[in-house]
Amino acid sequence: MNTAAETPTRGTILIVDDSADLVRGLSTLLTNEGYRVSSLPSGAGVAEIVAMQRPDLIVLDVMMPVVDGWEALKRIRENPANARLPVMMLTAKGTEDAKVQGFTLGADDYLAKPFSVREFKCRVEALLRRSRPEEFAEECPLPIASDAGTEFIDAKDVFYIEGIRNYTYLHTYDARFLGKLSLGQLEAKEIPGFVRVHRSYIVRLSAVRGYGWATRSAFRLVMNDAAGTSIPVSRSLITEVKRSINER
Repeated sequence: MNTAAETPTRGTILIVDDSADLVRGLSTLLTNEGYRVSSLPSGAGVAEIVAMQRPDLIVLDVMMPVVDGWEALKRIRENPANARLPVMMLTAKGTEDAKVQGFTLGADDYLAKPFSVREFKCRVEALLRRSRPEEFAEECPLPIASDAGTEFIDAKDVFYIEGIRNYTYLHTYDARFLGKLSLGQLEAKEIPGFVRVHRSYIVRLSAVRGYGWATRSAFRLVMNDAAGTSIPVSRSLITEVKRSINER
């Protein structure tokens, strides 16, 4: 059973470039490949946007007004939470000195303009494969109830798992399926990239858009699904969950 949502589920990519035409073209390409895309016309405010959106990859142009790519990269890397966040630099300067400067400041890849669509796609996938190995791990089929009895959904299509009374529901980008295993059984499978955050929830770390205190006593995760679902975190697990998210 193929339950992968047609809406982007492969992660979020932030494009920082002052060329509206390039941003439009890359956004269309990445959206068609299954990614969620956001953009900025300058490096100004990039650190704040990264903290709020927690993208899986940044495509960062060098030559931009106000704040250029070099300064933006510095600001991104100043936050320890972004240590493993992959950054691909785009620039018309393909010189060795420019590449060395980018890598020295913390860039993970460097692509000189003009570039081919095929090469860009390959580089994006390679960066994500290295930063999110659990997303490219072996398939992990999870049993769900259906009219035929039992079918299977791949864990990579699941954003979070919810326990309600004696039932479990596996939530994808915009749908949910009745599970055949209990939360305890699912937790015991130790599915790569998933963690228990509450007595009623197991989440996929890479599907978390952000987190914070909803009230003084309620800490919540915001998921990257269609509804932007808010999920509670048990007080005793907050520190561990935050560390797991920041280290992914």
